[in-house]
Amino acid sequence: MTDIKKTYKNYVHGKFVRSESGKVYSIDLKEEKYEIPLTSKKDLRDAVTSSKEGFKNWNQLTMYNRSQILYRLSEMIEGNKDSYISLLQDHGLSKLDSKNDINNAIDTIVWYAGLVDKWEQLTGNLNPVAGEYFNISHQEAIGVTFTLSPNSMSLDELVKSILPALTVGCSVINFSDENAVIALKLSEDVNNSDFPSGSLNLLSGKFENIIEDVGGHVEIKHAAIYEDISKKSKEVLGQKGSESVKRISLIPSTSGLSSIIPFIETKTVWHPKGK
Repeated sequence: MTDIKKTYKNYVHGKFVRSESGKVYSIDLKEEKYEIPLTSKKDLRDAVTSSKEGFKNWNQLTMYNRSQILYRLSEMIEGNKDSYISLLQDHGLSKLDSKNDINNAIDTIVWYAGLVDKWEQLTGNLNPVAGEYFNISHQEAIGVTFTLSPNSMSLDELVKSILPALTVGCSVINFSDENAVIALKLSEDVNNSDFPSGSLNLLSGKFENIIEDVGGHVEIKHAAIYEDISKKSKEVLGQKGSESVKRISLIPSTSGLSSIIPFIETKTVWHPKGK
């Protein structure tokens, strides 16, 4: 009989909370068994309320502060590297693959931390117009974002489903299923990295239980789906998303500058040049 090593909790508004339903599901690894919160529709609504406030809190910080918080997260993971390696090995990875994945995750976080104060210069531009005007494309964060992380047993793939939106100033509700143990392990380091309450919420469960609410909730401005979901799920998400006028990205890019494009909106500013 496998003993339950730990019962994790969701991470919402800077606190570790149980699902309001009280339900959990089990993930059996090679050596250990974990009980994971089964997120309900009410839990999702609570996370959205938190993320609305978190969006304001995250954007009140200077880009320098946001960058430093992401750097802090990389330092926390570096300090707990051995425990992450052990966890990935328990998921079935070799020690070498586990070590490489953690190192790649740290490098990914550092790269996005460096992009925080540079992305707007790289994505905005001065547009040529006929007339005595400046025409400038200004970029800003789309708002509260839901991300479904891939089911791959990888910390690097997990953070790549979170960081693009955070980098440009969105607040993020990240949802995990098969890789939930890794995600909720990460929440412990997120909690110690000075993220403002609500800027990053981490949930676990079965996506099919909440997919209609994700698509239909008007306060979720963007749903980024990094896992290959079924055709039926895509149809439900698309239908509900159209009703709530929501941007939906299926398997968005996770590399380079293209990874942040889905999470920004462009506004055009006109200004007379003067004499």
